[in-house]
Amino acid sequence: MAYSATKTGLNSAFEDWTNALNAGDLKGFYAFFDARSEILDEDYPWRMTKDEFIDHIGFHAGTTGHAALWEHFKWIPRETEVKVWHKHTGQVSGFSTFRGKPVDAGFRQRFMGFTTNWYHHGNTWKLINWHQSPLMGRIDGASPS
Repeated sequence: MAYSATKTGLNSAFEDWTNALNAGDLKGFYAFFDARSEILDEDYPWRMTKDEFIDHIGFHAGTTGHAALWEHFKWIPRETEVKVWHKHTGQVSGFSTFRGKPVDAGFRQRFMGFTTNWYHHGNTWKLINWHQSPLMGRIDGASPS
């Protein structure tokens, strides 16, 4: 899909990326990532490449040869701020709630801060970095085990 090199275009790309994740459209979700992207996820302590991240999500989603660990989940961005510099570099940051139902346990909920960095090339935005971290210093004991 084409997205303009504007705040509106980046916001549309971000929304489509988020919707793909929440709909379970992993192929569409991964298509937004640049091949050289770096991901720092809240539940994995090291920086991941796109391929490592796909493997990481596959482990949770059950696409790597074993049963899925989650029945369902949703990643909900909040208080997002969209910025574009020189029509080719962009950032979407904010807070998010990850909530879901693991297969073998009760409901889970994590509150995080996140930053995504993007570049515009051709007629689309590509994600080059996604960093999210839990807000442990702000919320304690919000997700029962």
